[in-house]
Amino acid sequence: MSKSRQKIPDDVRRQVLIESDYRCGVPTCRNILAIDLHHIVQVNESGGDTLANLLALCPNCHALYHRGTIPKEAIYAWKQVLVSLSFAFDQETINLMLFLYKMQDDRRFLVRQDALLQFARLIGNGLVVCEWKGDTVNSMMFYGYKVSLSPKGLHLIEAWMKGDRNEVAEALSPTL
Repeated sequence: MSKSRQKIPDDVRRQVLIESDYRCGVPTCRNILAIDLHHIVQVNESGGDTLANLLALCPNCHALYHRGTIPKEAIYAWKQVLVSLSFAFDQETINLMLFLYKMQDDRRFLVRQDALLQFARLIGNGLVVCEWKGDTVNSMMFYGYKVSLSPKGLHLIEAWMKGDRNEVAEALSPTL
């Protein structure tokens, strides 16, 4: 007879959700509507209900993992990035990096001087660069700071999205 699964303690559940900003831990998803807690090492393999062994996933991504669509390696990499980034940055800063990744080809995305401050931690850590720019798009002139991921920041986000632990470790290393 199998032992019944215990409820994950509320304080651990809260820590896992805070670590992921109450979003799915899959960087290409980041769903906020419903969140499951996934055991990285399964309970039947002696995985515990600890912060280090849990990752927030939306029900779709959770099902994709259990169907074999999402590899275990990706789960480890996504957790590694969330842990690393949450120690260094707040969730808003992490979301800014994902936003910059999505906006990288939009020439109209320029920020004013007073909005530049929200990128300060990323700029200071070499993950983001900025330059004053003027650009014409569809006969309209845009002026402001072009804020974009640095090569290191781009490498980190792409490694995170791929779910490759070795590339994530390389991207997080101070030598890049």
